[in-house]
Amino acid sequence: MKNSEVNFFIKNGFFKIKLQHNNFLYLKNKIKDTLKKQLNFKKINLEKFHKRIRIEELNDLRLKVFKKINDDNKFKQNTYESAKKFIHETVGNELCSSDINLSIQLPGDKSSLLEMHSDFFSGESLFQINLWIPFVNVKKTQSMFIINPADSLKILKKIKYDKNLNFDDINKKFKKQMRWINLKLGEAILFSPNCLHGNVVNCEKNTRWSINIRYKNIYSPCGKERNEKKIGSFYTLLNPKAVTQFNLKYDFDEITN
Repeated sequence: MKNSEVNFFIKNGFFKIKLQHNNFLYLKNKIKDTLKKQLNFKKINLEKFHKRIRIEELNDLRLKVFKKINDDNKFKQNTYESAKKFIHETVGNELCSSDINLSIQLPGDKSSLLEMHSDFFSGESLFQINLWIPFVNVKKTQSMFIINPADSLKILKKIKYDKNLNFDDINKKFKKQMRWINLKLGEAILFSPNCLHGNVVNCEKNTRWSINIRYKNIYSPCGKERNEKKIGSFYTLLNPKAVTQFNLKYDFDEITN
C-alpha cells in the first residue's frame, strides 16, 4: 500500500479495492447457481430478487445459501484470491480466516438489520480486517455505513458512561457521523470492524446481496483470554508456512513447562 492509502485507512477505517474479476465472477455465479437449484428458477436477477420472494421466506433461504458457500472450499479460496494483494498488505500473508457471512437485504425489510456495532463487542481480535463484497451496485441505505475510528471512540465512550443510551438513540444522535459506502459491481472494501458500522432499513429500489469475511495474521492477538473466538473455533488456518505447521504438530514447549 502507498503511504497515502495507509493514511486514508488509518483516518477513515476502510479503503475501497477493485476485486480480481475472474475470482469475483466465480463468487457471483456460485451464489446465483445455488439460488437456481434451491428455488428451481431458470434465471436469477439479484437486484430484483425481492419481486420473487417473501420476507418471511428470506432467512431460511439465506441459511441454506450460507451453508452451501461455506462448504465450498473453492468459494472461500476465490474470496481470498479476489483481494489477496490488499489482504497481505494490511494484515500479512500467514493468515487465518472466519466463516463467510451472507447478507440479503430486501427493500423495506426491517428483519435483516445489523444495528450499529463494533466487532470487539463480541470478543473478536482487534487485529483483524473485514472484507465486504456486494454482488450488486450499492449506494445510500442499500449499502452499509462505517464511522471513522476517532468518532467511533468518542461514541463508544458515551455508550460506556451513559447507561440510558439505547441503540435507537445512538443511531439518531450520530447519524451525521455515518459514512455510507457507495460501490460499483466488482468493487469491495476492506475495513476495520473495530469501527462502528452497520446498516439501516433499505430504502432504495433494489435488493442488496453481500458477503463478508474476517482475516487476521495467525500470530496477531486473538480476543480476550478464555474467549471462544480463537484459532480453531472462530478462525481457521488459511495458509500457514512450513515452520508454523511443524510447530503446531510438535509441541516442543511442553519440555520447558
